[in-house]
Amino acid sequence: MVAITPLDSPSGGASRPTGWTIVLDGVRRERAGTVVLDDVDLDVAPGRIVGLVGPSGCGASTLLRLVGGAERPDAGTVTIEGRVGAAAPRVAEVRDRTPVARFGRARAAIVAAARQAGVIDPDAEADRLCDLVGLSTGHKSVHRLSHGDRQRWAVARALASRPRALVLDDALAALHTSARAETRDRLVRELRERGVTTLWATRDTTEGAAVADHLVVMDAGRIVASGSPDEVYARVADAAVAEVLGPVSAVPGIVEGVVVEVWGQELPLAGSAHDGHCEVVVRPENVLLVGPDVPGMDAVVEETTFLGSVRRSTVLTRDGSRVVVEHAPDQRVDDRDAVRIALAAVPATVRPLE
Repeated sequence: MVAITPLDSPSGGASRPTGWTIVLDGVRRERAGTVVLDDVDLDVAPGRIVGLVGPSGCGASTLLRLVGGAERPDAGTVTIEGRVGAAAPRVAEVRDRTPVARFGRARAAIVAAARQAGVIDPDAEADRLCDLVGLSTGHKSVHRLSHGDRQRWAVARALASRPRALVLDDALAALHTSARAETRDRLVRELRERGVTTLWATRDTTEGAAVADHLVVMDAGRIVASGSPDEVYARVADAAVAEVLGPVSAVPGIVEGVVVEVWGQELPLAGSAHDGHCEVVVRPENVLLVGPDVPGMDAVVEETTFLGSVRRSTVLTRDGSRVVVEHAPDQRVDDRDAVRIALAAVPATVRPLE
């Protein structure tokens, strides 16, 4: 069982979230004979934000549909605030493409949701929530909104209903990159201030790590990793996890005692390992472009891509390793350039040779 406990308040005492508990116990779901979720256990305490990431078809969307009540498990139980099945309270949800009625103004729908939730001034609340999600087209009919504005509207309407729990399935996917980050951060602050228990599935692993108190990695219908974002991100030796959370490279090394030798460098080990030949697993940000006189390995650039704040380059080393490097944009390299790389002096994760 993956148990996700409440956060502590800054003063050291337990916080008092108002959200519901969500518990999945041995949940299994099949479609047309194919297992979509396989014996999933998840225990979410009130007020936590849980990020769900994984490759396409990992089962995260189905998990959210089970929590939201749109589907029922074939085995196991989904318990919301201590109740199961038809007796469980309904969890609000926002999906990538939330179904909408053909008629009705966007802002009016948000006002109606706030009024139904008992908000004292539903008009003022609607204006606040439209501002929070960046929706400036509230005068339009919902079905005439762009995909991105429809997502903003769906989030604002869900928040107006004063949810105690919320599931978000790639709910910000249609927003432009900078607007998405700004909306994401405002939404997270709102959810934390209200103590809303939230399951947030996203194809953007950076977003998942940014929003989550607890990050869950799914693959083939199972939870393969779970923990704080930095704990999960550190599991580079786990192939299923590393593949989801970004590119990693494997380079040859030799373990001797508490260090591993790589390209003339000695690095401390992140964990215990047997002496002998191994693979050293590294993330792009821990690979450096260095000068010709520094211990390292010669390589040739295969491709390079400008990503704004960094440049990501793939190089082929002289010993046959293909390595991804993230470096400053002003360290400009071109295809087929000769370079030299080394590893940053951080604890190294190793795995035995297959």
